[in-house]
Parts: sequence; C-alpha cells; structure tokens
Amino acid sequence: MSTAERERNQQERARQAWELVVLEAPNPEILRAIRKTLRVKRFELPALAASLPGCIRRGARVDLAPLEAALREAGVRCELKRSAA
Repeated sequence: MSTAERERNQQERARQAWELVVLEAPNPEILRAIRKTLRVKRFELPALAASLPGCIRRGARVDLAPLEAALREAGVRCELKRSAA
C-alpha cells in the first residue's frame, strides 16, 4: 500500500466517508448473522434492530469492504455507499 493510499484511507476514516448499509428488515436470522459477523454484543441488538434497514457502520471503504463481503456471505443483503455528510 502506497503512502498516498494510506493517507486517503486515514482521511476516509476521519470523515467516515463510507456507510455499510443493510437492506434487510430486522428478523431473527438477519440479526443473528449480523451479530455473528460483526461481533455485536447482545445488549446492542435492540438499537441495531431499530436502525434496520439502514446504516450500521461508518468509516473508510478499506475497513468496511471486508465486513460487507462477510455479511453477503452470511446471506445479508447490504451495500457500501458514500456518506451524504
């Protein structure tokens, strides 16, 4: 990874330039897959469920892309989007 790429990734992290968006409504299977994949704690599940469908994480694309791939592999419909802010 070049210095320019590292700097761009750091800027994206600071600005939270990307969003990981789950396109599914909350149901037990989806919540289970998200919890297992993203290592969400049980007490965080009600807030997570209330945010679905919607953004569950913000940050740099380089950090969110592996999470998106893991969620898709677990059967969760999701996508990465540029943040509006």
